[in-house]
Amino acid sequence: MQASWMTKIQDFFTPSHKKPVDEHILRDRTTRKLIEDTEELLMRMTQNAPPSNKKRTIRRKTKEWTIKVKVNHTFITVMMFDLKHSPAPIKKRITIICFRKYMKAKDGVGVCKEASIRYMKDGRVQTRSVRESPVLHTLFYRIHHLDLAFANEQVTPGTTSQAILANQQQLLKTATGTDVALLVEEAKRYIDTVKQFTVDPTIENRLERLVHQAHKIQDDFELLDFEERHTVRRMFREDIPSLLHTFLSLSVKHQLEQKEKVFVALSKMELTLIDYTERLERLRVERMDYLLKLQSLRYERPSQG
Repeated sequence: MQASWMTKIQDFFTPSHKKPVDEHILRDRTTRKLIEDTEELLMRMTQNAPPSNKKRTIRRKTKEWTIKVKVNHTFITVMMFDLKHSPAPIKKRITIICFRKYMKAKDGVGVCKEASIRYMKDGRVQTRSVRESPVLHTLFYRIHHLDLAFANEQVTPGTTSQAILANQQQLLKTATGTDVALLVEEAKRYIDTVKQFTVDPTIENRLERLVHQAHKIQDDFELLDFEERHTVRRMFREDIPSLLHTFLSLSVKHQLEQKEKVFVALSKMELTLIDYTERLERLRVERMDYLLKLQSLRYERPSQG
């Protein structure tokens, strides 16, 4: 109780722009795609970094959003904002400014000067912090890699990939329990992160097939019974990440020994989803038959006697 009161008091005295953003504002499908595209742009800039530490500004624009990345000798600035045609439920502008590592660093990473989001709510412009948002953790890793590349320092992706994988696993665990479509999207991002490791192609293929089957059931997900819905959510939120995390933590020798068992486990999950897909199709056919009979009764013309 005392901790709760202390939290409320702290929250009362915290300026609005330093309060953390409500996570749901960043977790809609459009915003997650915007963040993902920004990560990909940062990765391409890292791969194509100039041989000397030059200034560079890159802008990417679609009809839905604009991304701008600016690198100078002091800061790396990343801006993302929705345009009027964006389908995002809340239009927003995200600004992240990080010191270059050699200018101001903590634990070997450039210090974040600003990480904010501005959006309209209840007719007023709101400003909140995104510094601690787990949705943006991977983006901060990409900014750090970009900083190293522009400073001609060695980028070591191995440890970072493990950290990103752990973050994606956490995002899966905290994905909303009501929207299976968002859960499947998070699962896809998790599997894309897994691909950064040297994973056997047959396991990668099975993971992709699992996501493909999940896409097939998401539109009529609520037609499944409670236990089936729980199984799907647990599969993607807990079972797959736990299985892969443990598998990837093994030595190469033990991964080779366990590869077949992991493949079998994933195959059983896929068969379960296929069963659910077929059951949904039977339910759709039954629904179609019912509607046809109903319309026939309603609109059948009386016999002429």
